[in-house]
Amino acid sequence: MQASEKTPFNKYHHDLHARMGDFAGWELPMWYTSILEEHKATRNAIGMFDVSDMGRIWVTGTGAGAFLGKVLTRGVEQLEVGSSHLDLMCLENGGILDDLFVYHLDADEYLIVWNAGHADEKLDWLSQWLEPNMNVTIKDKSRDTAMIAIQGLAVRQLKILKEVFQLAQFGVTKTHIERLDAYIARTGYTGEDGFEIVSDVPTGLRLWQLFIEHGIKPCGLGARDILRLEAGMLLCGQDMDASTNPFEAVLGWLVDLAHGDFIGKSALLEIKRKGIKRKLIGFTMKDRGIARTGYRITNSGEDVGKVTSGGYSPTLDANIGFGYVPIDMSSIGTHLEIVIRNRIVPAEVVSKRFYKRRR
Repeated sequence: MQASEKTPFNKYHHDLHARMGDFAGWELPMWYTSILEEHKATRNAIGMFDVSDMGRIWVTGTGAGAFLGKVLTRGVEQLEVGSSHLDLMCLENGGILDDLFVYHLDADEYLIVWNAGHADEKLDWLSQWLEPNMNVTIKDKSRDTAMIAIQGLAVRQLKILKEVFQLAQFGVTKTHIERLDAYIARTGYTGEDGFEIVSDVPTGLRLWQLFIEHGIKPCGLGARDILRLEAGMLLCGQDMDASTNPFEAVLGWLVDLAHGDFIGKSALLEIKRKGIKRKLIGFTMKDRGIARTGYRITNSGEDVGKVTSGGYSPTLDANIGFGYVPIDMSSIGTHLEIVIRNRIVPAEVVSKRFYKRRR
């Protein structure tokens, strides 16, 4: 389904219900009304996103914490029940398999939310590190659950969510919304305050309609992508992948080299010792033109890197992007060029976090 301003919500609900039974062939809508309108709704009021395509993996058992400490770069030793954090799964060579949220739901119960791509491969990779005596169960509940993100400047004015206003940033709790049971976390992917809600599928469908009735605007992938880019948030598979290590991607803060013997630790220690040769940067275009994924980055006519993400930022009224360049060209203020259809367009390295939330 490619949604447009003519797509009725009941048609969306029908397709959503079908998708929950079978993800094959499903494409989330790029927009419902327009990308610009949905972007502005989130930055200035409230937007709602269906993020049910994300994977939701429950890891339970008395050995769950130790197991996650083995496969994640931060581990969960300091993660209290009712809290969450960002983490990474890295391969043995230090390459990034995925970035994810870990939610500590109960004493021996964790929820991992990871990106939609390569779900079976990631499950297989996770399972290969299980040992018979670990007392750990891994269960993929992605098809049995829905996930909705409510994001925006005015989210604290939304009376329907008043029961969780006291939830701390990165907090998670099991509660109810108008007698509908769900897990609610104060997390998101837009740079705004907000909540992410995980429930069973029928509840998710009812909540979606309920939020619409409360005046919350549905938003598609187009708005979500530019919102996360403005906020300096990376997209796995695009801004980082198995050929990228966390230090190149400026994600070293997600690597705790002091904790345990996790997968990839030896390689990451060696990478840190030797230093990196390239780095992810943020840039703004200094002339007309939008940088797209894969476009060449040059310096004085020489190829030095490629764009990983790019687009028009309504908040800044500027064209912005991410890309990898050599370390000596990564400092803020460095002048580069982006090749757009054989046209050289000047760009400047700036902070990767283009937008900071208004308080």
